[in-house]
Order: sequence, then C-alpha cells, then structure tokens
Amino acid sequence: MPRELADGIFWIQECYDSPALREKYSDDPPDWYNSGEKIHVCDNAFLICGNQTLLFDTLSPHSTNQILDELDSLLDGQDLDYLVISHPENPHAGNTFPILEEHPGAELIAPEFGSKHGMYHLEDATKVAPGETIDLGGKIIEFVEPTFLDHRVHTWLAEHVTETLFTVDWLGDVHMEKNCLDFLDELDNDDPVSRQVEFHSRALFWFQYVDETKTRQAIESLIDVEQPNVVAPAHGVPVREETEEYLRLNNAVIDRIIEQGRIMSAY
Repeated sequence: MPRELADGIFWIQECYDSPALREKYSDDPPDWYNSGEKIHVCDNAFLICGNQTLLFDTLSPHSTNQILDELDSLLDGQDLDYLVISHPENPHAGNTFPILEEHPGAELIAPEFGSKHGMYHLEDATKVAPGETIDLGGKIIEFVEPTFLDHRVHTWLAEHVTETLFTVDWLGDVHMEKNCLDFLDELDNDDPVSRQVEFHSRALFWFQYVDETKTRQAIESLIDVEQPNVVAPAHGVPVREETEEYLRLNNAVIDRIIEQGRIMSAY
C-alpha cells in the first residue's frame, strides 16, 4: 500500500528483486546487507494532493495494475488533474497510456524537450520549463531544472508548502526486501554511500568523469535554493531528516565512483 511521504503527498513503490546482487555479496557482504536476504531495486511514483491532484511518474508496465489500483484508492473518487512525466523511460513513463485511459480528464505534462517522444504520448503533452509552477490549491508545484540527470528530456519537481524535492534518478539506491516503503531514518545498519554507489555507478556512471569541485558547488547551490525538508528520489529511499547532510553525502558517492569507475549492471 502507498505511504504518506509528507502532508498530502503519497509514495507508491514497485520493487524488483536482484539475485545478481545477492550473489555479488555472498562472500563479502556490506554492513547493511543480511546474507541470503533479497535485495530490491525500486521505482517510485508520487501523488500530490491539494484541491487538485498531480501524479509524478507512473512506475513501469510491470506494475500497471498496482499503480491503477493504488491511485484509485488514494484518490477515493477525486479526479486526477495532472500526470507529470519526469523523462521518457520505462520506469517513469511506462504506464502513461493506462493511467490516461482510466483518468481521461488528466492533463499530461512533460519537459519542454519532449516533442520527439511519441512512444510515451509526450508529443501531445503540455510542455513545461524550469521555473514554471502549478497551484494545486494547498500545494504549489515548481518544475526544477535537474542538477544531475541521465536524460536530456528531464524535469525535477519541488513542492513548496511541504518543501519536498523530487530528484528523480539522482540519489537512487538499493534496499533490503524488509525495507520496502521505509524512510532512510527507519533503516538499520545503514550505509547510504555504499547503497547509492550500487545504483549510481550503473545508472549515472558518468559521475566517474566529473569535476569534483563543480559537483560540490552544484550540490551547495541546490541546497541554497531549495532547502528541502524532504527528499524523494524515483529509485531510492526518501529522506525526511537531516536532508541537507544527505544531499552532501553524494559527494562521497561521486568520489568512490571516480575511484572505482563504472560497475556493469547486476540488476
């Protein structure tokens, strides 16, 4: 079932088991891993509810029934007013058609670079640029230029009443099966750097080529502008405590990726 992330913001999660990671850790497990237990990689979607409602991302077609059922449960008869796609990839846009079929009154919104991505219906979407906003009535959505991205057609979101920042692929990680829908502060024996390296060295492997000084400056600039109370990634564990420190922790993730290079996919 979904979980409330912040007041009026609900977290919907699908998870994938990774036998390859279990095998990788069988001889030398990290501190956060209990030998033999399942490790999950996740996709997250977020429903933001004010007087109007907005769904950010769709999960993958693997979870079509899940997203439709959980969305209907959360809406409880209320209309879905907006469907926002962060970028045109399967885990983020794969259920665009089924959701619009179930909620034909919803306005489809996509990043302004999305006109060539007809496979996800984005050529028919309303295009938005960084800095544009939507007033949901009780919730204020701003489209944010991504600080770190894996796709040119891309947008982050910020919700300004709860000060929640949605970072899409950035700050992704892996988690134990028992920790599905857990916040970072609820994890035992946590090592967020190690868990983030597992994700970023595959999904954002270009970190191995970055200028460390510039990435640190970019993170500090993001903190100064957004000052988030909650951080909600699309492939990771949401953070609701010491969020600025958590954002800065990604510097250590980048350092480790620079040292070790790219890890080939084990998902």
